[in-house]
Amino acid sequence: QHVAPRCKGFTLAMQKSNHTCSTPDGWKLHLVRTRKKPQDASSSRLYPVLCVPGLASSGAYSFDQSPDVSFVDYLASRGFDVWVCELRGNGLSDKASLLEGRSRWWTIDDMVDRDLPAVIDYVCMATRCSALHVVGHSMGGMILTAALARGDATSARMRSVMIVGSSCFLARSWWGVLAPTLPASKALYSVPAGAALRLYSALAFTRLAVRAVDVLYFWPTNVDPALARAVLARNFSSISPGVITQFASAFRPKGLRASRPPYAPYADPGALAKVTTPVMMITGDKDKMCPPQGARAQFELLGCADKRLVVLGPASGNSTHFGHFDILMGKVVHAEVFPQMLAWLARHDTLADGMDLRSSLSSSPAPSHAASDAAAAGSGGGGGRAEEG
Repeated sequence: QHVAPRCKGFTLAMQKSNHTCSTPDGWKLHLVRTRKKPQDASSSRLYPVLCVPGLASSGAYSFDQSPDVSFVDYLASRGFDVWVCELRGNGLSDKASLLEGRSRWWTIDDMVDRDLPAVIDYVCMATRCSALHVVGHSMGGMILTAALARGDATSARMRSVMIVGSSCFLARSWWGVLAPTLPASKALYSVPAGAALRLYSALAFTRLAVRAVDVLYFWPTNVDPALARAVLARNFSSISPGVITQFASAFRPKGLRASRPPYAPYADPGALAKVTTPVMMITGDKDKMCPPQGARAQFELLGCADKRLVVLGPASGNSTHFGHFDILMGKVVHAEVFPQMLAWLARHDTLADGMDLRSSLSSSPAPSHAASDAAAAGSGGGGGRAEEG
């Protein structure tokens, strides 16, 4: 096993390790753990952070693409124990295999039912923590929404949830133009999204580019073109027809729904009204894949007293527009996005009432960070329209 290669090498102050966990139905999922090297560690946070990637995406290339814009390294350098998972069929996790008995057909439900509980159990076991913070990008945020709506043992371990560039309501998504064709994917062994984007990647953000494709993934002025081409070339895998078929429901008025009876919506109003876990939703004003209108609709359904919606863009005081992936790897993330995400995590990295913490942290000193990070935690930093519930 190996950590997926990154554009400009590893940040020397970080220690990265590979891990594998198994789902109840036998799929092996890949995780990467990032911490400060022991000699550099000056403080410890109470809870680890788990990052869950989106549709067909590698966790490493979504959250840890380049040291220059690595969300993972940003949090780890500030004391967090950060884990990135890769769901079934993606990254270095198991792929479909006839010889090994892994079906080509799985759904988002399988990721909610099997993958997410498996990785949360593994991270909690490895860190000896009873809870963790969870960050989900795109489809990863949809998976977290479904888990929150269930209110089960998995969601009970979520100390806080951050939903990034995501919503279960995609009625205004540019992907909607493809909705009529999605059922045809049942005839395919898999949908070759990764291969198609690899072929296109050399053209992205050049004179030969298809602007509609580029803008679907990034806002052009807010991303390094070389970095964007690397993401398109390396991040994506083939998609199961089952995932595509279920995904088609997200373009309907009630949003993404389960693939099995009773076909409950992931963003079920009654269920989300009962959520008590703190939730932050952060979206880009020019996100064509998961538009901000859908994020706002989902935000309004959340019943938790502690919730926040941030819409990044010039109207909210940011220096530029934000698309789907540049929320995590745009040119200004260190100044305008990551400080807000850090502030949310730091504010909720406290011992919850009635919750046991790993014994090794029971006497740890309070986190200590640079003045700029303390200021960010106090103010939310970096602009962005915010609504406190």
